[in-house]
Amino acid sequence: MVRVVIVKRVKPLPFGNILIPLLSIVMGVVLAALILYFLSGTPPVLLFVNVGMGFIQIQTLRDFLMLTMLGTALVISFTGAIWNIGEEGQITMGMMAAAYIALFTALSHMPSVAKLTMIALALVLGGLWGLIAGVLRAYLNIDEVPVTLIMNYIAYYALNYLVRGPWKGKATYGYIRTDLIPEATHFTLLPVRGVTVTYEDVALTVGIMAFAAFFLWRTAAGVRLKVLGSNPDALRAAGVNVQAMIILALTISGAIAGAVGAAQLAGYLHRISYPMESHTANLGYTAILVAWLSMLDLRAVPIAAYIIGALNQAGRLVQAARLGGAAITYLFIGTTLLTFTVLRVFSEYSIRFVRGGGK
Repeated sequence: MVRVVIVKRVKPLPFGNILIPLLSIVMGVVLAALILYFLSGTPPVLLFVNVGMGFIQIQTLRDFLMLTMLGTALVISFTGAIWNIGEEGQITMGMMAAAYIALFTALSHMPSVAKLTMIALALVLGGLWGLIAGVLRAYLNIDEVPVTLIMNYIAYYALNYLVRGPWKGKATYGYIRTDLIPEATHFTLLPVRGVTVTYEDVALTVGIMAFAAFFLWRTAAGVRLKVLGSNPDALRAAGVNVQAMIILALTISGAIAGAVGAAQLAGYLHRISYPMESHTANLGYTAILVAWLSMLDLRAVPIAAYIIGALNQAGRLVQAARLGGAAITYLFIGTTLLTFTVLRVFSEYSIRFVRGGGK
């Protein structure tokens, strides 16, 4: 009799941190191509061409920067085994903060001050949205996964109320949306034709990456956060306030996501439309894949963000070529995440066939 036994590896596969993400992308795209071929007859070659184009399109740069920031935010919380699924809500709160400053204060007459204030308030509101979930997890032991997920929709509907009511614009041509924010509060586009990336986007990305590196690698709080993810009992035994670490992780993660909301509004959207949930790019959810593909290694976040950003752009190209609908992007992401999960399991466990009987 032959039995199948799953055994945890003593050592992980060599170069697994590099090979697993790369294989996940390749196998995920191939799997998506096969699914589309059998369901709709879409030629795989055409799909592969559009995927390749996604990697060299200049429009990919915007998704790359946004996903780098959001992936960094998630690496900070995920490192402590604090699962922030609420970046969509935190982005929305940051967008709400930035819109308030741009539309309803006199700061638009001072562009530099207005932009800094928009980012600062977005950081505060995004961080507050994360802090609420952190307090519930830390002191009431309520799982942060459903809490942060539910808070996404609370944020959506709160902003929808404002856009339908007190924030509804006057020059919207019958659409339910806000007025355009003043041009003085728009972030400044890079002088490259066809690019939607701004100087502020680049500065925020560099600043957030630098902060995260310093926090995780050079501070006692960063070291404690890593221990929290692997052995929280050791932290408690050492007298560390674990509740404070949980709150800190979610607050920082939420604050960074809030800043991305400000960047989305001031750099690209320039107004908020109703319903909010139909006009979001779902980058908060997509960033979860970026964090996982990076294997929670901060240095790998930009690489994973570029790959996922390119797949996002490839999905748009496939739609433009009428080879698939809007769901094609999520098919790419879903198959990539599926193959990554399977490969990650095999990187940590091996399958052995054992001869002999047994009960």
